[in-house]
Amino acid sequence: MPSLFASVGSLVHPHQLEIQDFSLYALILDARHPTAYAEDHIPGAVNVPAASTASEPAQAIPCELAAHAESLVRDDMVLVYCDRGGLDSEVWSRPLRAAGFAVDVLGGGWGNYRRWVAAGLELLPRALSFRHLVAPPVSGLCLVLAALTRQGQQVLDIAELAGQRLVPGITLPGDAPPSQDAFETLLLDRLRKFDPDLPVWVRVGPAPLTTPTLPSALRDALARADEVVLQVPLAERARAWLKRIQAMRTPLPSLIAAFSASALPPPSGLAQQWGSLDAAGHTLEALAAIIKAYIDPNNEVARSGRQSRLISLGSLDTDAVVAVTTDWLRSFPATQPRGS
Repeated sequence: MPSLFASVGSLVHPHQLEIQDFSLYALILDARHPTAYAEDHIPGAVNVPAASTASEPAQAIPCELAAHAESLVRDDMVLVYCDRGGLDSEVWSRPLRAAGFAVDVLGGGWGNYRRWVAAGLELLPRALSFRHLVAPPVSGLCLVLAALTRQGQQVLDIAELAGQRLVPGITLPGDAPPSQDAFETLLLDRLRKFDPDLPVWVRVGPAPLTTPTLPSALRDALARADEVVLQVPLAERARAWLKRIQAMRTPLPSLIAAFSASALPPPSGLAQQWGSLDAAGHTLEALAAIIKAYIDPNNEVARSGRQSRLISLGSLDTDAVVAVTTDWLRSFPATQPRGS
């Protein structure tokens, strides 16, 4: 039977905050201090800290808002929120309304929004079905997820949401890990868009994922999910990793330095060996050595203990990945009972 909801976003909706869906607003204004905005904010919001406008005519758009309001047309909807009981929201909502715009103020302010996020992250993982993709770091899972996405599958890349671009579970130079609150906001925003009648393929990364922390309901849902365990030859993993760091213009010495400065540094002798291989033009061999001696031993792959399927990928070339993922999809049922 088809679901009553096109997406689970109907179950956790901004209507519960007495506002419209965020996508309906032409402009979302965050009136809080820039530090609070940087910690977390509603997706798509722009930060315009509240300022005193007592000296300006009541109908004037304050200069702080002018650049953001110039693209608005009459009757455009604007959402404003703050963390001071609506006092700062009023600074911006009053002149915008006077100018003819429809303005909503987030009832209960930022604290109410955070309670809504927490409640949603307790509910939505129970309303969806998941398939957990499991592999050591730098095993090409990002390529697998891309292939699944191209084939119309629902994908949740938690390592990406956590800001870990090169080695899931490890934050390296150039990564921009979000705060715990911002991670939860991004996660809820992604979960709300999924169709509950279709499975969600998930990459978490190595265990444990400590920064940021997964919500307990999602951890429980993944523990119940069926797994697909990916195996890729070491040489192929190194080759794919080399292509990725070259595309991202990340020199290997900076990665070695980050590993050495981490909470689990490699022995100095190993780091020197990797650097020497790279300096001699043997970067591929250096990457294979890093994977074998450092990445895999220090990153336990999260396993649920549920039924798993072992998938072997001999190549991480795009055509090979697409072919294998196509076979996976034929072998899985189109739907999966939620909570199974």
